[in-house]
Amino acid sequence: SAAAMLRLPRRWLASFSGPRQRSIEERLTEVFAPVHLEVLNESHGRKQDESHFKVVIVSDSFAGIRLIARHRAVNQSLLDGDGALPFHSLSIAAAKTPEEWSQNQDVPASPKCAGGDGRGMLR
Repeated sequence: SAAAMLRLPRRWLASFSGPRQRSIEERLTEVFAPVHLEVLNESHGRKQDESHFKVVIVSDSFAGIRLIARHRAVNQSLLDGDGALPFHSLSIAAAKTPEEWSQNQDVPASPKCAGGDGRGMLR
């Protein structure tokens, strides 16, 4: 099952998980059938704002695809009907094949957001 494929770090399980985060997890699972998926709500202030997310995704779907194309595919899979992300910020910390992930599980820290905190978004 899709739920069985998601292995979230214990430190993330206790954090807030809202409807937007669950939607991201479901969509990425549907599109990429990942063997490992982490979606972290990095929203500033209230986590309930659900404006900033960090993704680590490991999937056989990325085999033979360059890194930039992987990132574009992840972004594309999350766009709304208007062709925009339905939240302020998406950091794709890792988009790897299972073989790449088994060799290197390093995940860089997210960059500081310079475009505001996403407050006041209507979506």
